[in-house]
Amino acid sequence: MDQPAKLKISTDFIITKVFLIGFLGILLLLLTDYRKTEADTVGWYGFIFFVLSILLYYLFSRPGIYYDEKFLYVMKGTKLYMEIPLENIQSIKYSVIGFGRAGYSYKIKYLDAVNEMKSVIIFPKVFSNPISKFIKCVEKHNPRVRVSNWSFGINELFD
Repeated sequence: MDQPAKLKISTDFIITKVFLIGFLGILLLLLTDYRKTEADTVGWYGFIFFVLSILLYYLFSRPGIYYDEKFLYVMKGTKLYMEIPLENIQSIKYSVIGFGRAGYSYKIKYLDAVNEMKSVIIFPKVFSNPISKFIKCVEKHNPRVRVSNWSFGINELFD
């Protein structure tokens, strides 16, 4: 039996990664020329380099998130990290917390194998709208799923 095709719903942040790598390269060049630069400026360059390096690490460590007709798949690199049945998804909530070109994300809450509530954050692709297809697919498997497509910005901090 053929496996259904997995559709990717999370972004890879390619443009953001390229921009950050380029900016870090420029900062590294500025840091190597520290003898001609004031000490305060070198300190700020070092701090900015450190913060952007952490952000770049976060972007590269984000899992890829896919789905098909039965499961939501969380992939770390090329390995399957987690497989979540669509009927176990309890809520899909829009969040204004995010970054990148779209600047938003979705928080998906689900029940794991021992009925504990867990969550995963998805930063959707920008130029396509796979999240709406995903929501329809989840609603087909779990009609009681709570879907929120709006946010005040502060309400996700208390959920």
